[in-house]
Amino acid sequence: MSPPDPPRSRVVAVIRALRLDAVMERLHALGQGDVLVEQVRGYGRQKDHLGSYTLTGPEELFLPKVRLEFVVPSGDVAACMQAVAEAARTGRIGDGKVFAHAVNSAPAVGHAVAPGSAPGSAP
Repeated sequence: MSPPDPPRSRVVAVIRALRLDAVMERLHALGQGDVLVEQVRGYGRQKDHLGSYTLTGPEELFLPKVRLEFVVPSGDVAACMQAVAEAARTGRIGDGKVFAHAVNSAPAVGHAVAPGSAPGSAP
């Protein structure tokens, strides 16, 4: 029987697209190499502060953002969240958010996992 996996957490950040390179440099410096990056659009508190955006219609109220997602050992969560927040910060409303969630199970897709055998699954 293999030893149990150490506790892990998923970090999700929604940031301004122009800060992506700075955030990725900070994560790379922390040894975090596997990051999922998606282009998303957001609508939040920055809606009253759109001076740097050109709006052409109601659909343009959803501003371009980037969503990053990665899994780290639970002991590294605070450092990763701080690195993302510091690198993403411009000091303006709409810089983004960083979230952390516990990961109960994350078997690789390429490995066969019998139903009920994954940690955290129902018997």
